[in-house]
Amino acid sequence: MVKRYYNIEGTIRNGFNLSRNYQILDFNFIKLGDEGVVALSRARSIKQLTRLTLSNNKLGPVAMKAIAESTAMPALQYLKMYKNKIGDEGLKYFSQSPNYPELKSVRLAWNDIGPEGVKALAASTTLGSLVSLSLAENRIGDEGLKRLAEAKGFRNLESLDLRKNAITDEGALALAKSENFPNLRTVELSDNPITEAGKSALAGFLILNLIRVRLSEDGTVLDLSKLNLGDLECETLAKYEGLHKLEKLYLELNRITARGAGFLAASPHLGNLEQLSLDRNRIGDEGVKRIAESENLGNLKVLMIEYNGVTDEGLLALAGSEHRTGLLRLYIDGNDYTEDGFVALGESEFLTGLEYPEFEREEVEVEEEEEIEEMEEVEDIEEVEEEEDLGDDTDLEK
Repeated sequence: MVKRYYNIEGTIRNGFNLSRNYQILDFNFIKLGDEGVVALSRARSIKQLTRLTLSNNKLGPVAMKAIAESTAMPALQYLKMYKNKIGDEGLKYFSQSPNYPELKSVRLAWNDIGPEGVKALAASTTLGSLVSLSLAENRIGDEGLKRLAEAKGFRNLESLDLRKNAITDEGALALAKSENFPNLRTVELSDNPITEAGKSALAGFLILNLIRVRLSEDGTVLDLSKLNLGDLECETLAKYEGLHKLEKLYLELNRITARGAGFLAASPHLGNLEQLSLDRNRIGDEGVKRIAESENLGNLKVLMIEYNGVTDEGLLALAGSEHRTGLLRLYIDGNDYTEDGFVALGESEFLTGLEYPEFEREEVEVEEEEEIEEMEEVEDIEEVEEEEDLGDDTDLEK
């Protein structure tokens, strides 16, 4: 039997005063216990509540059942209950609750949740608004992740935290094959015994989701900047057949190396690419060489490789490439090249169309040659006229 909690309204008022917001309550440092949460779930002053934190409160299934059955918080969007003991039973109660239509984020790390709890969660039809879900530091294992991969009600989910859950490649591959999470962007699986095979499969799954969401409707623009993408993601991107119309690809501020640049350069699906942005990655001279030598990037007009550890070696590769004759603009600020590398670009026999950077080309000599040719033409005309005049005089003498 749960003891009665006295003065819950006073506790709530103090919480609002601390947060200075009638939509936020943080009871991380106030130990309510199960009886306090039961009282809270019946309070009249939390109708506008959007954020509730109940971490470190020694809460069990009873507290979670009270929250699940409560109709006092219809506007709740964020629920954080780290380091409690709700277990499988508590998660079952919550998974069946129809009382939280606005809920976006649920954080249940360190709650002794196993496969049975995740099985109930996967069957839920009432938590479709969830965008972020944390089940870190539990014991869901491969069995639990397989169950979650089969869930049909989480199509809006973007972030999934499964750190330290005894998950292996078996679980990771099950999730990677799932078609039930079209908006999933990030999956945190650190501190799990997963090999490169599982990581690669999952990386491929996530990048395909990103491509589908971020590719413009006409298929010509794809922005994947600032997403911490690496070479594995580039490999999947390069193999994706749906990019045959792509004209602009933004990959700046990621962690792509020469290997990733090589995947892009070798892609048979990027033949229409006109602009490639790789600013602030790690492609170096080797990555630039692979782009310079690529026969597949035949339409490339704009190349952005600022802050990539590029030296004269990389610039000389571009300057000497017969495949980059269509390049119009090249952005190289923040790299380690010298005047020699810069001059080589300006003197390249292949980069004659470069509009940026601006180079001092020897146009004066060309103009002088044109003037000489014009003078020669004028002299030829005068000689012809003199001959004609001579011919007329001869006729008069006769």
